[in-house]
Amino acid sequence: MMLNEDSRVDLHIHTTASDGSYEPERIIKEAKKKDIQLIAITDHDEVANVELTKSIAKKYDIAYLPGIEVSSTLEGELFHILAYGTDNTNKELIQLLEHNKYLLQKKDDDSIRYLIEKGYNIDYLEYEKYEYDKKRGGWKALNFLIDEGLCKDVGDYFSTLFCEKNGIQFPEFNHTKEVIDIIKRANGIPVLAHPYYEGYDIPVRQKLDKFLKLGIEGIECFHPNHSDEITDRCIQWCRENGVISTAGSDFHGDFIEQRKMGFPKTTIKDINLGILMKYIY
Repeated sequence: MMLNEDSRVDLHIHTTASDGSYEPERIIKEAKKKDIQLIAITDHDEVANVELTKSIAKKYDIAYLPGIEVSSTLEGELFHILAYGTDNTNKELIQLLEHNKYLLQKKDDDSIRYLIEKGYNIDYLEYEKYEYDKKRGGWKALNFLIDEGLCKDVGDYFSTLFCEKNGIQFPEFNHTKEVIDIIKRANGIPVLAHPYYEGYDIPVRQKLDKFLKLGIEGIECFHPNHSDEITDRCIQWCRENGVISTAGSDFHGDFIEQRKMGFPKTTIKDINLGILMKYIY
C-alpha cells in the first residue's frame, strides 16, 4: 500500500481479542469500505490478533501498524499507553501484559463478589461458568451482569455498579514510567492515548510535560473525546517538543456504537508519524 499525505488513518482500533466486537477481517473490510488506508489494532493488554490482522490487511491492500493499548497507573490514575511496533516475543513485555490481564480479571471477579456482599442476587458459581460470544464486545463481568438484568449497557455498568460510590475502582497497574520503559526495551514506540478522555482537567502543557519527562514519544491528539480546542493544543505541543502526534477513533465495533471507525476524520498530513513510519507494513 502506497501512502501519501492525503491517506486517511485510524491508529486506535479494538477487536474481539479484547473488548471490541469486530474480528480482524471485519475490521479490514470496514476500513476498505470507509477508504481508510492506514490502520492500527490496539487491543487492551493483548496481542492475539496482531499477526492475523497483518496478513489480512496485506490481502486487502491496507497499510498496517501493529499496536497494543497497555494499562498503567500514575499518581493513582489509570493511563493507557499505545505501544506501536513492539517485539511481541519480548519476555518482559509478555510478562507485563499477562500481569495486566490478571489484574483486570481479578478486578472483575472481586467486583462480582462485592456486589453479592451488597445484596445483589448473583450466583458466583454461575458467573464462574459463564461464557459469552466475543462478538458482543465488552468483557465477562459486564456481559454477565447485562444477561442477569442488573445493568443495561457499558455506560450503566460504570455509572451504577463499577464505580467509586460502590467502592470499586480500577486496579493499580505498573507505574507509567515503567510501562514506557518496557515498551522501549521491546523496541516499541510509546504514545499516550487520549490524554483528555474524561474532559479538560489540567492545562495541556502541564499535563503533557509530565509525560515527556517520563519518556513518552508521542501523543494521541485526535480522539472522539477531544474537543477541537484540545486537539489543536495537543498538536501545537507536539510540534514545539518534536513529538509524534497520532489520531484514532478508539473503535470498538457495535460495543460502543457512537464511535465510528475513521472518526475524527484524519489524514497523514494532519499528524506527525515520525519514526512510526518504519513500523508500517
